[in-house]
Amino acid sequence: MLTIYAPFNNKNSKAWEVFNGVKKSWPEQVVVNDNSIATEPLSNSMYWGFVNNNLHLVKKLEARMHQFWFTDTPYFGRFDNSNLKADNHYWRICKNGIHVSYIKNCKSDRFEKFGIKIKAPNFAGKYILVCPSSDSIHGYLDEPNWTNDTIEKIKRYTDRPIKLRHKPRGRGTSGPSEANVPLSEDLKQAWCVVTSCSIAAVEAMCEGIPVFCHDKSFAVDVGNVELADIENPYYGGPEPWLYSLAYQQFTPEEFENGTAVEILMDKGLM
Repeated sequence: MLTIYAPFNNKNSKAWEVFNGVKKSWPEQVVVNDNSIATEPLSNSMYWGFVNNNLHLVKKLEARMHQFWFTDTPYFGRFDNSNLKADNHYWRICKNGIHVSYIKNCKSDRFEKFGIKIKAPNFAGKYILVCPSSDSIHGYLDEPNWTNDTIEKIKRYTDRPIKLRHKPRGRGTSGPSEANVPLSEDLKQAWCVVTSCSIAAVEAMCEGIPVFCHDKSFAVDVGNVELADIENPYYGGPEPWLYSLAYQQFTPEEFENGTAVEILMDKGLM
């Protein structure tokens, strides 16, 4: 049995785009509980973002090493509120973690749908671009002071200027649509990107910019972890990683018609 913890207090939440599809296609019985009043999570449960009590529920499941599924914003193809259709935006789904684990041997087809060009490594940048994740993510990592602590650490190892780019927020949402300056603009002169778990790591790697990240980040397989290496960053070929990310995110339509379940089964995640 799969237990979904959903925001009963917000019927307009985009979480329902995922959950309504899952209820129709999941190969187990599905029940839905209210995540605003839940305090003790059941194993084999599903969440969308850290809304209501989700952060505390997920932390308990991880501590108990119980199975869970986590859904949230995608790595590519984020929703546009002005053009919202069931087949034109995606949501990631991850097993036993808030971000994906590296999956090998995925085809390039799902990634190629986005028309993203992967650029050659670029080591000509001038400043360190720091891209913190949300406060809730830093709470999940038990590092509420991640931003200030990280900037202080960077200063130990380089004299390069540091540019801080907070997660764009506005109109009740967050992400690229709310940014006054596109991330692509800030990346043009970046020596590297330093982030905890921000999806900004994807665009940076596609632009050929090395990434430093938290050891719980989805980018850890292609990025750097030790800030002591900031003047000598590693940049590996991101293609297999990018292809893998594209195979763990799906449109609302794919959650509903069984495509998501079929792919997750094929990749050994179910």
